[in-house]
Amino acid sequence: MIILSLKTYKESTGDAAVKLLSCVKKVSEETGVKIVPAVQPTDIYRVKKELGIEVWAQHMDPIEPGKNMGWLSPYALKEAGATGVVINHSEHKMSDDMVKKTLDKAKEYGFANVIIGFNPEMIIKFDSRGPDFVSYEREDMIGTGVSMLTQEEENIKKLVAVLKSPLIIGAGISTGEDTKQAVQLGAKGAILASGFVLVKDPEAKLRELAEGFKS
Repeated sequence: MIILSLKTYKESTGDAAVKLLSCVKKVSEETGVKIVPAVQPTDIYRVKKELGIEVWAQHMDPIEPGKNMGWLSPYALKEAGATGVVINHSEHKMSDDMVKKTLDKAKEYGFANVIIGFNPEMIIKFDSRGPDFVSYEREDMIGTGVSMLTQEEENIKKLVAVLKSPLIIGAGISTGEDTKQAVQLGAKGAILASGFVLVKDPEAKLRELAEGFKS
């Protein structure tokens, strides 16, 4: 599984988001690897409608419709076409209590979900709450283009051995060799942003990343 975190780059906003993600369905079908973009809330409806692919939200607040000006309600995200949500990204951290409340709300609304943690202890704690996926991302290596896999190899192996939820790997993932190594260590997926969004040939890069899972 590949989760594409589009963040708020100009290259992944509005019409550019649709163009960027136009290769997702084809690459996914040809390689057999599930590929899910997490887009900005303003682009969920557009991407879903124009491309007909699964779309996740980058964030969600554990609220119900009503007097919550400026917040992101799961009801609105679902109406827009989102089917999943990323929880506790390093650029939008949440307290432990909010992580729990958001996960509970995601389950209530039937959203697929992944909780991100930044060290093994966090991953184990979040795993105990029963998410669909947990993602391990070392903060100091996010966006570096240098995979954390080699430095964290032993921690990843230990996590895979004890986790109930499938493990997703992030932080510096950018090549097919990275995804291949992640799978060899027992991970079930990868999450990345600039390694896809900012490359010259997104389709070729996505195909390379997906092929890593096949091998």
